[in-house]
Amino acid sequence: MKKAVLYLALTIFLALLLVGCSGNQNEEKQSQTDNYNEVRETAWNFVKEKGWHTTAKGNWRSAEVTKVVANKNYELLDKNQEGREALSVSFEEKKNSVVGIPVILIDPNTNKVIGYMPSE
Repeated sequence: MKKAVLYLALTIFLALLLVGCSGNQNEEKQSQTDNYNEVRETAWNFVKEKGWHTTAKGNWRSAEVTKVVANKNYELLDKNQEGREALSVSFEEKKNSVVGIPVILIDPNTNKVIGYMPSE
């Protein structure tokens, strides 16, 4: 009976260990499969340059990249970019952050920062 309980406990422990480790692999797989690593890194460098990185949870590899149209909701560094397609890069913030990290806009053709959306 004691062996059965020991085997059961060991099996549960190993299952929990495997599930816990799979979360980090998902972030790495996401950044490897979507080919936006350069975009993430460019946005992260801009965030660091502005001093906004202190409230980030993680690093540039965990950023989410989506396609958007640059509009008046963004602070555009070049007003000629309005209405054009861009890549929006958002970083996860630490819990209880007073000021969040702005969403960064990247030109998909030049891989340069074209604007940002201030966070609340």
